[in-house]
Amino acid sequence: MKNKRVLFETIVITSITLLGMWFVPAAKTLFALLPVTYLLIERRLRHRTWGELGFNLRTFWADLRANWLLFALTGFLIQPLTALWAKVYFPEFLAHVQARLPFESGIGWGVLLPLLAVSLIGEEMTYRTLIQGRLTPFIGIPAAVGVASILFGLAHFAPGPVLIVLTDIGLIVIDSILYGTMFARRNNLWVVWLAHLLGDIGGLLVLASV
Repeated sequence: MKNKRVLFETIVITSITLLGMWFVPAAKTLFALLPVTYLLIERRLRHRTWGELGFNLRTFWADLRANWLLFALTGFLIQPLTALWAKVYFPEFLAHVQARLPFESGIGWGVLLPLLAVSLIGEEMTYRTLIQGRLTPFIGIPAAVGVASILFGLAHFAPGPVLIVLTDIGLIVIDSILYGTMFARRNNLWVVWLAHLLGDIGGLLVLASV
């Protein structure tokens, strides 16, 4: 059901979040929390169910089976294979990605994994539930997945040589399109979140070892 007020709120929240993350990087985490806070408050005020936000635990296994191919690609193959490809054919890109890793700052896996799990819930709520979900009634599923994925890629921008930055953002956009397709098919945020988490862990393991 189309709701222009909700669409307006979505555009405002998304704009503030992305602009804040780009122009005030020191407060990136706070801006990233804004869409999640909005969704939780809005859910209560408008009496939405958790299922409407995509938290459908009861149908998890059925939704996972329905998305098994995309889940396998995103959860186990794409990120590790991309890291291995970069190691052999594009080491400059590999170094660009490794510069974002937290290991040099002393963060171990015992702290990193819980932080990653929680932060990815916030990411998926922002780009799947909020942006993709709210845009779909107005522009359709393919366009909504595309817009959310482009914004997802741009949100991960890290400065560097043009070709490397474009490759980085482009690969992130492709991942996001696959996540968005899974969400569009079954509206289950848990399935998308788990695929994203497993994919990131696999990618981090490869990147940390090269």
